[in-house]
Amino acid sequence: MLSTVTWQATLAIALLAALALSLVGLSFSVDLSADALVLMSLYAFLTIYFSFVRPNAEAARILTCFGQLVVVVLMGIALSYAASTVPLPYRDVELHAIDRWLGFDRANYLAFLRRHDGLLSALSFAYNSMMQQNILVLVAAVLTRRYDRLQLYIVAFAVAVTATAAIGCCIPAANAMIYVDRAPTELSTLPDGGHSYFPTLEGLRNGTLCVIDFRSLEGLISFPSFHTANAILFMWALWPIRILRFLLVPLNLLLIAGTPLCGAHYAVDIIGGVAVACGAIAATAWLIHAGRIGRRERLVLARS
Repeated sequence: MLSTVTWQATLAIALLAALALSLVGLSFSVDLSADALVLMSLYAFLTIYFSFVRPNAEAARILTCFGQLVVVVLMGIALSYAASTVPLPYRDVELHAIDRWLGFDRANYLAFLRRHDGLLSALSFAYNSMMQQNILVLVAAVLTRRYDRLQLYIVAFAVAVTATAAIGCCIPAANAMIYVDRAPTELSTLPDGGHSYFPTLEGLRNGTLCVIDFRSLEGLISFPSFHTANAILFMWALWPIRILRFLLVPLNLLLIAGTPLCGAHYAVDIIGGVAVACGAIAATAWLIHAGRIGRRERLVLARS
């Protein structure tokens, strides 16, 4: 049943991303190297071989889950690009006002980090660990044979990234670095060496950017923070593996703490990310439960 739901979530987000890209007129430029083509061909061969030629259920399941994880990650990014084309007014004024109501002072936060280089480095390392943690979920599930946790993560990821794109579409924002810090809006590479996605976001919104280079994909949504949502999903997915708790909890708490700096997020973006993660976990549990009930009903009907 879990495998069925994982396939349904993977196919659903792929179809949704394809439809969204078509509706907004976006396309991707994919220029694969010879090495990438070889690896993709090898993956396809091994998947077919262990699924049909010489069946090996465990090997086939590992390869299938890997493919599903890659698909939901890439389709999630595609959805974020499609969502970013909607030219609704930026909501930075409201998001910054909520931050002030919450008592979060961005200037003091950044000044504190500048005085603590070690903490600054730790936050940057944690924030940039998201892709490595995706790989860790896969590797840890394989080594401990907890494929159920990997499949649950894939479903929850698909739900969370879809919700993030939908919310980001309705509540667009530049980001705190642009609105609060007053970083230059016309530059991708900032004077201090940092990076701004704002020119890409503006190009999507005004229709001048219609072809996306597959090699330069980046996060575009400020509210809610998907880094925060994914950090919670990492901890939830691998929580049953006790030895990893001591690594994942501090690492992902640092990741969340680093979002205002490394991701130029508002504090309220973090709250939004937490809500998305909790909703995705609850939705995943509901999907699995509904699937089991449906399966029981079909079995009862078949026997009657």
